[in-house]
Amino acid sequence: MEAPSATDLSAALAAHPLFAGCSALERARLLAGTQVRHVPAGELLTQAGAQATHYGWIVQGQATLCTPTPQPLCSGAAFGHEALADGPPAQVRYLADLRADSAVSALHIERAALQTLLAGHAPLRSQALLALAQRLGALATAPPAQAQTPAPHPLPPLGLPRRTWLGWGATLVLPLLAWWLASRAALPAHSAVYLGLFCMTALLWLFNLVDEFIPPLIAVAAMLFIELVPAQVALHGFYSRAFLLLLGVYGLSALMVSSGLAYRLMLWVLLRLPDRPAWHRFALTAFGFVLSIVMPSSNARMSLLLPLYQEMDASLNAPARSPEATALMVATFTGATLFAPLLLTAKSSNLAAFSMLPPQVRREFEGAAWLVGAAVVALGLLLWHLGTMRRAWLPAVPAPLPQARLQAQLHTLGPLRRGEWAAALGFTLFVLGSLWPQWHQSQAAWLVGLLLGALLVLGLLDKPAFQSKIDWPMIFFLLSLDGLTQALGYLGLDKLLLAQLGTGLQWMDGSLGWFTALALLVTVLLRLVLPLTAGMVLAATLLLPLGIELGIHPWIVVFLTSLFSDIWFLPHQNSTYQQALGAGLRQRGDLALFMRYQWGLNAVRVLLAYASIPYWQWLGLDA
Repeated sequence: MEAPSATDLSAALAAHPLFAGCSALERARLLAGTQVRHVPAGELLTQAGAQATHYGWIVQGQATLCTPTPQPLCSGAAFGHEALADGPPAQVRYLADLRADSAVSALHIERAALQTLLAGHAPLRSQALLALAQRLGALATAPPAQAQTPAPHPLPPLGLPRRTWLGWGATLVLPLLAWWLASRAALPAHSAVYLGLFCMTALLWLFNLVDEFIPPLIAVAAMLFIELVPAQVALHGFYSRAFLLLLGVYGLSALMVSSGLAYRLMLWVLLRLPDRPAWHRFALTAFGFVLSIVMPSSNARMSLLLPLYQEMDASLNAPARSPEATALMVATFTGATLFAPLLLTAKSSNLAAFSMLPPQVRREFEGAAWLVGAAVVALGLLLWHLGTMRRAWLPAVPAPLPQARLQAQLHTLGPLRRGEWAAALGFTLFVLGSLWPQWHQSQAAWLVGLLLGALLVLGLLDKPAFQSKIDWPMIFFLLSLDGLTQALGYLGLDKLLLAQLGTGLQWMDGSLGWFTALALLVTVLLRLVLPLTAGMVLAATLLLPLGIELGIHPWIVVFLTSLFSDIWFLPHQNSTYQQALGAGLRQRGDLALFMRYQWGLNAVRVLLAYASIPYWQWLGLDA
């Protein structure tokens, strides 16, 4: 029985009633999870009680659904509707056997691909489950015993975990203690209250009691409520152009994803690069770099890279936990995270810390100037990563990518649509405008704000997309955190900190080497207990006035905190790593090998920071 081509599979998806209303982008993504299965007569296509891993339909042959009243299914009949049900994978199971009466050729679509589609098409789930109910609803007897839902696990004991109790107890007691100690130390009343609020914020982060964006928002609201600082200080982030810059960058990245331009670019790169392991890994890293220009979130970049990784991993079929399978995930993770400190718009905390810089320094390091300052680190990290990917963990016999399927996916997308043209034009204008601001005689925030306005006026980002596609919690987190740090300076606590520490650190006056060691120590210690964004911004808040006092260029202070905040040793320190674990790293990769690579990357970051010192002195940033 001849296997259908990838083009035939694409046509079959477009003709199927359940997927006829899907967009070309959605069908192209489904194609990556679609395969043909040939089942000899007498074997099962689905087994009652087994985990529902796929949905499909018969292309050729005949099968029987083994129910108390057997139901014959012939060419065109769908099966495996259970795979579209919601719930944990282990609890979604087939309800009946489906046995092949003759040799059967069927199309299978993986449940993971279906769940991605259902996230934007909830009615499809109802439609599929209604068809399943119509097929099985007339049965007079219950399903087989093994198909019944497993007995639920015993409920956990009521109450909160011990860590949560400890966290809330500390949050209620320690801020009051901080306020009392500050008052006893003869600090002004407003400074003592601020230290209590700051302690509360840090404890909520430390014990992970609420979502990350909530603690600074509570602190800002409290400062406004008791009139601790003026509204212009507490809401400084909302007054600044950082608000418009964040909105514009998130809007542009959302359009690149929703229009399909990012997916089309990914397929195009795979088809154009040589079909060899080193180039497969390079494609993941290069795509991550492109996304880093307009997407200030490693988690968002990882979400876009994961379909590419999963498709390549399934196609290359490397043994589980082998070095080559691990290398593919290393390349994916690195593509999402490697460039975060190297580009201003690649990390949300970069944008937050950027707003703390003096106005003249902000004008000097907008756009590509940030990458120029980080050139030694950028070049060193890239060479080290690409050299490792080229020489290490290579398979004995490389497996080829399915070029025909990739070409069919690209063909399914069709010509560039209106949204893709707009995303491509907006991305190009943003990159060129950032590289050469003298062309438009304006700041990057105004340029990307104008682009966002154009997208909204043209209807490319409608109201639902504006509400759901922009990471509003992250924006509020960064802007309220900016108000919290601005209040530190308004109340004079930064000068108090300098008075306490500055005298003891005057000996490192102007020494980039010693200050780099100090930035490493402070940032890594904060990152042991705080999430990445909060850890970096807090490190920049503490080190920026100290660095200026010691004669260190402000941008170097911010860049060092951004670079060192990416150093991590434990899984809880990096949410993108947790995302990779959930996407299959635990099953497909060697975690020990992955962590050895990460430890090596940590050391390289520190070495490259010191290697940059002569370069920064040559640029005139040593004062």
